[in-house]
Amino acid sequence: MSDSRVPRLSGWVELWNERLTRFLERQVRSPVDAQDLAQEVYLRLLRVEQLELIEQPQAYLYRVARNIAAEWRMRASQSRPHVADELDNLVDVTTPEALVQDAMDSRKFDTALRRLKPLERAIVFLKLRDDMTHNEIAQHLGVTPRVVRRQLASGYAELRRLLITE
Repeated sequence: MSDSRVPRLSGWVELWNERLTRFLERQVRSPVDAQDLAQEVYLRLLRVEQLELIEQPQAYLYRVARNIAAEWRMRASQSRPHVADELDNLVDVTTPEALVQDAMDSRKFDTALRRLKPLERAIVFLKLRDDMTHNEIAQHLGVTPRVVRRQLASGYAELRRLLITE
């Protein structure tokens, strides 16, 4: 490896890594994946024999990043998630202790949910049980999406507080 490549690449990381990672986050919608992909960009650049010949390093960096993100999206679209049955066979967590803990957690959650204000409770319930969007909840309850967002945030905060303190 050429001695000049590492300092040159280190300079690029210092100058552009934060913006490159944000760019990749917009490409793949996951901060963790974006950080991994940024590392892959630098690994590929380490394989370039003559970095000093690159006239526009930032443009080159982004072109490599765009190609890596496209490869990532292609692999992600072709990957097949595990079927629930396969996952169930991996670990059996239905021990008596786990069942008792699940029941206790469920009761604790139900108690906390009942202590929310009626509108908060309704919004949280519709979000968690029916996985409704903010707009669907707003339409269902006759409120604005902004009210739904605000009540959902305060409901979640109150649930967290209740579940942690009890």
